[in-house]
Amino acid sequence: MRMSLEEATRLADSLWYRHTDSTVIAVVQDASDKEVLMVGSMNREAVIKTLTTGLLHLYSLSRKRLWMKGETSGHIHEVVEVRVDCDNDALIVKVRPHGPTCHTGNRSCFYRTAEEVVQGKT
Repeated sequence: MRMSLEEATRLADSLWYRHTDSTVIAVVQDASDKEVLMVGSMNREAVIKTLTTGLLHLYSLSRKRLWMKGETSGHIHEVVEVRVDCDNDALIVKVRPHGPTCHTGNRSCFYRTAEEVVQGKT
């Protein structure tokens, strides 16, 4: 999925960047099986870059910079669809992942149950 710069800018300008560092929440979901892969943050630039390139870009709250998913690992995430919530402050980004999503090598960042965390099984 790709948009023109004009369309991407129009969408980006309609969002409410009310979260940390003027971001919106991005719930990243596998387009084929609907599994939630990760949750990240997107600033205006990340939204526009994602929509115009068709590749997932996020804003790192810890590093304070834009980054493309897979820029170091090669595990890019192709964007299939973007959905906007009713408050315009969160997105679901449906993707086609090319490799694991989590930096641990797991398919999803949500690979642990609450019980496993409590029991110290990481």
